[in-house]
Amino acid sequence: MRFSTAILSAALLTGLSGAAQAQQAGSGLYTGLMGGYNILEDGSTSGGAINGKAEYEGGFAVLGALGWDYGRYSFGNLRSELELGYRRNGGDKVTGTATGVGTGNASGDVQAVSLMLNGLYDLPINFPVRPYVGAGLGGAWVDFDNIKTSTGTFLKDSEMQFAYQGIAGLGWEITNNWRANLDYRYFATLDPSVKHGNGTGVDTEYKNHTVMVGFAYKFAAPAPVPAAAAQPAAAQPAPVVAAQPAKPKEPKNFLVFFDFDKSEITPEAMKIIEQAVAYAKAGNMTRVELTGHADRSGSNKYNLALSMRRAKAVEAAMVKLGIAQNAIGVAGKGEEQPLVPTPDGVREPQNRRVEILLPQ
Repeated sequence: MRFSTAILSAALLTGLSGAAQAQQAGSGLYTGLMGGYNILEDGSTSGGAINGKAEYEGGFAVLGALGWDYGRYSFGNLRSELELGYRRNGGDKVTGTATGVGTGNASGDVQAVSLMLNGLYDLPINFPVRPYVGAGLGGAWVDFDNIKTSTGTFLKDSEMQFAYQGIAGLGWEITNNWRANLDYRYFATLDPSVKHGNGTGVDTEYKNHTVMVGFAYKFAAPAPVPAAAAQPAAAQPAPVVAAQPAKPKEPKNFLVFFDFDKSEITPEAMKIIEQAVAYAKAGNMTRVELTGHADRSGSNKYNLALSMRRAKAVEAAMVKLGIAQNAIGVAGKGEEQPLVPTPDGVREPQNRRVEILLPQ
């Protein structure tokens, strides 16, 4: 069964384009690269008087992917991706009955270039390392490059065939943008129809087991730059004193954002904290209120503790910058007061925050 490469590519690209139209919380485009060890199963051949079997050495595989992450839902996380792959295995032995070809050690290799459209599902487990499963459909160009023994050629031909695969793995979200992956893939095609060394047409098999490791980078939009809360319309301007600059009197709110499942202060967050401290000192403010928050990915109990750790981290940073610790109030709200409402289990960068309130 032969396939047109152009038609297949167009179909796969259309599927990925449709995926990109769904904009959910935490969604975004990503790219990935993986490599690993490939085991090609022994391939039996049938046709005419040829009923031999080719055995292959262990080889390697390299895969590149361009995908779309649809964001978090209460039932897990969905992704789709377009994958370009390359697999190669050397010949090892030829056994069985093969007219014109003696059995024994074999040379040559088998190569396959594949284009697949994959669907993947991250299980709803609230740990940095999350299992995932998936499946893919597409096509592969399989090339049997002179699989032969010392007395003759066993297989030497290539064909484009329908391909399919099953995927199971573990993903570790190192940061909001970087993810490490370890997975197993069963990759196979329909039986390629190729030629024996004597010109006879035969059907053979192409089935693989692959263990892969690699990284993916998500082009997620960064969290919006925190802006100070709007000033009350009824606030009266402070009187101007000839020898002194006007002092800010209105309450002001600053927002500090955090990475997923983290309470460490990022360089961007430190700049916001420095602005808040400078504002507090300029206005001779004697009280600072800190309220920590978390998104809805995780249990209520875990997120409550995480929001408090974030608030305490901001408190420690402000103390280092000269704010008295007894002037700082700290509270954690967990996932109870989201800035952006989401379903349970959804990751939302704007909900991972600490609010700094500087009362008048």
